[in-house]
Amino acid sequence: MHHTLHALAISERLAADLAPGALGVALFGSVAQGTDHPHSDIDLFLAAASDAGTEIRQVEGRMVTLTRKTLADLEGAFTRPWEAVVAVGAWRRARLLHDPEGHLARLQARADSWTWDEIGAEADRWAAGELVGLAEEVHKTRGMLDRGRPRAAAANRAILALQLGYAMSVADRLVCDSENDLWDAVAAAEGPAWATAWDDAAGITGAGHEAGCRAALALYRHAAARLEHHLEGDAKAVVRTACGLTEH
Repeated sequence: MHHTLHALAISERLAADLAPGALGVALFGSVAQGTDHPHSDIDLFLAAASDAGTEIRQVEGRMVTLTRKTLADLEGAFTRPWEAVVAVGAWRRARLLHDPEGHLARLQARADSWTWDEIGAEADRWAAGELVGLAEEVHKTRGMLDRGRPRAAAANRAILALQLGYAMSVADRLVCDSENDLWDAVAAAEGPAWATAWDDAAGITGAGHEAGCRAALALYRHAAARLEHHLEGDAKAVVRTACGLTEH
């Protein structure tokens, strides 16, 4: 508990220092929720008129991630499926440290009332588009595995496991408090077959390199079964060809 109080004190001091040039300052993540550990970073979001970007600081032994975004960009996260998964939950649990004109309170209220119905069609298009784009990683994983190039195969297997996780989080209409919660949430939503394959592909189970690559290919096949009905024409052909490679 001491480390949480320390992190909150750091957050308050930084917010006070940043306040003169900010439209608002909010604390996100595990520190805001009181679930941080001594090595958790402190996630501060600063609403600014311009000069968006991310800065990493070290303050009293704690890493601070300071993200500057415009109000338009912060609100835009509710319309971008790949961001909404985490942004909505993060705003719901955020601590507002500096909000003189109520801009951040408005964003938090938007998060509280937000549902996936607002962007359902776009969410499906985005997830299906990710599936099409990741077909290349299937070809690379299979090709590098067949050619005896384990490092290249491992890199592409990792890309598949990570990026398919994001695609399925959107397909499953998940809302997570942080990115750290996403992987368990997808595993719970997709069930044992996905969870086992993801654990093998990510190296959790110690299944071995080739088994891990096969597991990553199985994840793609699993995702395709969920998302292929959103595809048409060449996109569908690309995914079906890639799925054929996962079956050998």
